[in-house]
Amino acid sequence: MVLYPLSAFRAANKAALNVFQHLLDDGDQKAVVDTMQTRMELYDFLNYHDFEQKLDQLFAQGKNK
Repeated sequence: MVLYPLSAFRAANKAALNVFQHLLDDGDQKAVVDTMQTRMELYDFLNYHDFEQKLDQLFAQGKNK
């Protein structure tokens, strides 16, 4: 088995640098939006909506005490 522990970090860092360079040069992110993960893709990957619903349930239980 071969591990490449920093490969994803280095790829993400290069992508981030590309975004920052466009922000600096262009003043916006329009040129790189198509390479970015959408908010919904991020939420789906993180299972964010289930987590948010669980938090809502826990807070609702706390209010009923």
